[in-house]
Amino acid sequence: MRIALLGLPGCGRTTLFRALASNPSADPSKPLTVQVPDGRLDRLAAIWNPRKVVKATVVFSDVQSPAYSPRALGETRDAAALAMVLDNFAGGGIGGDFATGESELILSDLGVVEKRMERLVKESRAKTAEFRALEAAKAWLDSGRPLRIAGLGRDERQALSPYALLSLKPLFAVSNRSEHPVSPEDGLKELCSASGASFLAVNASFEQELAELPVEDRPEFLASQGYAESGLSSLISLAYSSLELISFLTMGPDEVRAWPVRAGSTAVEAAACVHTDMARGFIRAQVIAWDDYSSTTEMAALRERGAVRLEGRDYVVRDGDIVEFRFSV
Repeated sequence: MRIALLGLPGCGRTTLFRALASNPSADPSKPLTVQVPDGRLDRLAAIWNPRKVVKATVVFSDVQSPAYSPRALGETRDAAALAMVLDNFAGGGIGGDFATGESELILSDLGVVEKRMERLVKESRAKTAEFRALEAAKAWLDSGRPLRIAGLGRDERQALSPYALLSLKPLFAVSNRSEHPVSPEDGLKELCSASGASFLAVNASFEQELAELPVEDRPEFLASQGYAESGLSSLISLAYSSLELISFLTMGPDEVRAWPVRAGSTAVEAAACVHTDMARGFIRAQVIAWDDYSSTTEMAALRERGAVRLEGRDYVVRDGDIVEFRFSV
């Protein structure tokens, strides 16, 4: 799943992309896969010392076409979520930058919706469920509001899904600050919240400087600047959660791994992420909640406390569950 970086010229979008890549020369025309920080996986790796550690990943792309042009917006339609980078170096106007970008998304969607409605009318299909969903979307877009806060039902979302409407995608605003990167802009956080967008302040130049340091030196440098974690870690985690993804974990001497699944996925759906045979021959899932395992790693103690559970195929997997699948094929 891909996150598309959008923004007006000079907003620091490409600087942010290169910071994510930990490479000041990274080619912004190519998608970038980054690992999702997960302290739980780091702890499992320290316990098991496995041959391999596999973290969940997120793909970012830097939209190179002119900002909010039809071509740029077209390049974002297959993205799962959008990140709007806002320039705060000049001071002021950042709320206007957000409003400008949001308006472009809404206008683009309105054009798509109206074109499809015209087509359905010509085909005498104006009484279909699809047309009604488009009609509801048009009324909302006409009011200047994004579809992500329209409260669309499941059937309406399904009817609209073929059109990859931009204002229906998860959106988070990245305020690119020159100083004090964790302090929210006055009013911008509220503006984002009203639009159903997430907010994050990041100093792209600082993050690029940090990314160029050896990994082992970064915590000390962050602490010296008064930060508990990098803005990029927060950005990647926010991007991951915006996709409505959670991670379940597997562990052993060969591999510890975070497996991304949609929130609400069942045990058998999670098993299919590991291997289709596990889903096909699913018997039970042995599950340990992360909070239980983090308190003690002794399996005997966990079993005695009833923390090691056997769950059926309809069990809804929770973030951080440590799962071992039992299956037969």
